[in-house]
Amino acid sequence: MDAGIIGLFVMILVWDTGAQLLLKLGLAAHGELPVYAWSPMAAYLKTIATEPLIWLALVFLILAFLTWLAIIARVELSKAHPATSFSYVTVTIASAVFLNESLNLTKVAGLFLIVLGVFLIA
Repeated sequence: MDAGIIGLFVMILVWDTGAQLLLKLGLAAHGELPVYAWSPMAAYLKTIATEPLIWLALVFLILAFLTWLAIIARVELSKAHPATSFSYVTVTIASAVFLNESLNLTKVAGLFLIVLGVFLIA
């Protein structure tokens, strides 16, 4: 795999991981989504629609989508898609670093297995 393809994979991981962190941070001040009734859900969605971090996350998701199109135009899908599992690793580590979420030995072992699995598939 050439450096350009590797660069695209790094980019999609950055966009996706960034989007997940931004979504989490953007929702933090608004509480949980009320899924029990339409009216409170609509009010909640209206509230978060004014949250800048949510909009920035949407931009990151669009950039991830465009990067994904560039990847699958160049790489076999059966090799490209498993590599997206690296986002489990990057989101878990970034959540520990930036959101102070727990990262214990069990999680690290799981992350190692994900990486190993991607290398075995791709």
